[in-house]
Amino acid sequence: MGNQKQKLIIGLLLLTLLCFIPAAKVNATTAKAISFGTINYELLTMQVYNNNNSIVYYSTDNSTWTELEAAYDNTTSSYTMDISWVSTTSDVTLYFKGNTVKTVKTIVLPAQNSIIKVTYDKSEGTFTFINAEEADSFEWRKSTDYNWISVDMDETSTSYNEFLDTMEYLRITGASIIIRIPQQIGIGSDDVGIRQSAEVTVTVTARGTAPTVKVNSSKLTVNTTTAMEYYDTTSALWVECTGTMSLSDVTPKVLYSNGAVATTLMLRKAASTSTPYSKTQYLSIPAQAAAPTIGDSSKNVTYYYMNSKLVLQFNNASSTNIYEYTIIKSGYDYDVTTASWKSVKTTNILTLSRTTAPEGCTIYVRKKGTDENTTTSKVLVLSSAENSIIVNY
Repeated sequence: MGNQKQKLIIGLLLLTLLCFIPAAKVNATTAKAISFGTINYELLTMQVYNNNNSIVYYSTDNSTWTELEAAYDNTTSSYTMDISWVSTTSDVTLYFKGNTVKTVKTIVLPAQNSIIKVTYDKSEGTFTFINAEEADSFEWRKSTDYNWISVDMDETSTSYNEFLDTMEYLRITGASIIIRIPQQIGIGSDDVGIRQSAEVTVTVTARGTAPTVKVNSSKLTVNTTTAMEYYDTTSALWVECTGTMSLSDVTPKVLYSNGAVATTLMLRKAASTSTPYSKTQYLSIPAQAAAPTIGDSSKNVTYYYMNSKLVLQFNNASSTNIYEYTIIKSGYDYDVTTASWKSVKTTNILTLSRTTAPEGCTIYVRKKGTDENTTTSKVLVLSSAENSIIVNY
């Protein structure tokens, strides 16, 4: 009984001594000053290590202190601090200390780049970044989307060229895109990273409507203007138009003399200093037919002289199979774009006097074409190649 009483007294004495040991000394051998980990400006969070301090305090002025209340991760022994309240307009210094180790640690969260600018050349379809010299990449998204796409700032990179290709597709109808410089995640007070920049809205202008160029089936021309350009399949380049142009200049292969191959001519309004080139018109042009044959009654055209007059007969002409002719006097050049043609819709004999068809003149004959007319459902048919008769009485 005496031994039990002695043991109880000794236990009470030991408990009393422990009560006089300061709490700080319990963690004195393991606690360290506060430190920092990942700083994510996208999530607006910062990792704060308590380093065996039971309480972490922070301050914005190194004077007034607030206990840090944040989600704690036992695995990493760190808090995930919300930094959404921290101003982005200037660098902000935050101060931290523990309840055990009161050494003050500072971290400077950087201001956002709010002076970034992005200019878009509507004519060339290129982008210029201003106040973003240190950036290696940028991010963009459609104004109606929240999926950021990263692009290398190097204009020779694959991602940059894919970006430009995408912009070309957006120019079909036009779009607004958002551009920013992405964040660089911080890893602590020695490397706090970089905030994502302010967002810049860029309007990608839609291309204008395609031109409505038509073919003149008689003159064998297209009514282009100097504000247009056509695609030269030989050089694979867009070439500036020079006003109204002949088919022999823009697409010679449709002509019978060059093989008579139907083609589709690509035309667009050229870019100016303030507008991009337009959408493309695809103009279908049929192949030109061969010239009428001249000779006896088995040919398309018959001619002979009688009583000092020239007799012409178009052997299969009709109201639906029209031929035509023009007279070019000696000493004058034939030009299909300026020639004046007379239509022939019958097989009746035509008699031309010496005054109308003088000695040495050349009479050109061909089958008449038709201009396209969507209202009347007429399709384009080029006037045929020409054959000729040199008048010699």
